[in-house]
Amino acid sequence: MEDQDVRSALKEYVTEAEPPVGLTGDGVLAAGRRSRRRRLTTVVAAVALAAAGFPAGTAIIALPERNEPAAASPCGAKSPEETTEAAKARLSCVLEATVRARVTLGSDTPFDLKAIPIGQGNGYHLVYPVRDGSLSVTVLPNNGTLLSTGTACRRLNPAPATCSASLIDGGTLVETTTKENDGHVTYGAAYQTGTAIVEVSADGGDNARPPLSEAQVREIALTPGLVP
Repeated sequence: MEDQDVRSALKEYVTEAEPPVGLTGDGVLAAGRRSRRRRLTTVVAAVALAAAGFPAGTAIIALPERNEPAAASPCGAKSPEETTEAAKARLSCVLEATVRARVTLGSDTPFDLKAIPIGQGNGYHLVYPVRDGSLSVTVLPNNGTLLSTGTACRRLNPAPATCSASLIDGGTLVETTTKENDGHVTYGAAYQTGTAIVEVSADGGDNARPPLSEAQVREIALTPGLVP
């Protein structure tokens, strides 16, 4: 998927969908993997977005402050005057630190999120090679909409092989496993608070299993500081 396709998908997702939904679009990554099989030298970009919408009557969740990285973080802190380039650098730094702490990447490719203008702000997207597979991360601003754990999995179409939703640290975490007919598996985790949606997917490329575990995908999605 080219940059223009990513931009269009994000714009449609934010402006036309019912309340923003923090669920990974595992089918998009699956399409990317099929393309990689045909063109192994190409890293196929993907947007981890779902088409399902959720009603406004969601669970009431107290939101703690998660806008800042850990104290003394080399990535710095978000500021009201932060430029797009500064936000990209900060988010890329936070993401690289949390990923490298959990998995041997087998790649020296720089972490460089792409900024995609959407509405009054920006979304950020990255597909990163991890050994023979890839990690997809999308970070979006949210308008205050919260997810209900009772409807998150029921409304996902097509239904993944497994799905769970839980309240964690003031937001809703949704975890999915998608299995294709050929046996390939994609792990997804999405964390949605009132201010941000962080969506993470891991895909194994030509391998049946992703290079990251379900726990690693979940931990990356919950990383403090990933706020656009």
